[in-house]
Amino acid sequence: MKTNASAYARASAGITIAAAAISAHAQFVPPAGYSGTGSRPGVAVPSDPNAPPLTRMSDTAVSSLIHVDPAYRRGSTVGHAKVIGAFAIAETSKTHVVAAWSPGFLPVTLSLSDGRCYSLQADYEGGTLSNGRLSKSGCEGRQKFDEPALPPPPPGRSLRLIGTAWGYGAWGDDRAETTIITAPGATTFQPLFTAQMTSSAVMAMNSPDSPGGNVTLVGKIKGRLTVVTLEVGY
Repeated sequence: MKTNASAYARASAGITIAAAAISAHAQFVPPAGYSGTGSRPGVAVPSDPNAPPLTRMSDTAVSSLIHVDPAYRRGSTVGHAKVIGAFAIAETSKTHVVAAWSPGFLPVTLSLSDGRCYSLQADYEGGTLSNGRLSKSGCEGRQKFDEPALPPPPPGRSLRLIGTAWGYGAWGDDRAETTIITAPGATTFQPLFTAQMTSSAVMAMNSPDSPGGNVTLVGKIKGRLTVVTLEVGY
């Protein structure tokens, strides 16, 4: 799907994004959704026998771990978060993911402890991600974008900032083993949704014409490395 890069830049609320990187690498799924036809497998046939095994997880199962904060309000708007895809990546004692990044929300570059890097890509069809695949990629290309300052958590809440992307903030509650996501443009700390997973990275991209977009979290669900992508509204 091709979208005008300048429209994204105008809608980014002051976040500086390299337009060339977005048009060349980032994927965008409109919050309104897209309906394709036909069906595809959750995971494509691996093209690289040395790539870590990839498994498509059930959207329903992962959705039970996502909780929109009932107190979230943006005017009269309530929060929305829907899982559109989740992939588990097998790790071993010798090979595990040490970093992850993306200029948008997909594809996600995964850096392994043995020095290799893979790109996780997927197709969006019928309201869900399918045909997930890991392709060998270079480890260069990680970019640092200017992000607005986030409102701090209230005193007494021991939260760790995991990262920011397109104005979204990801906060780790190490005691509860959860990840709290805050929405762009907030002036006070207000959780949008909580994921029952310990995250290590967050990626995102916003819609150019509505308060919403897509968020991808990389982290552990019950000890299993998982990449979860959501459609969100705020």
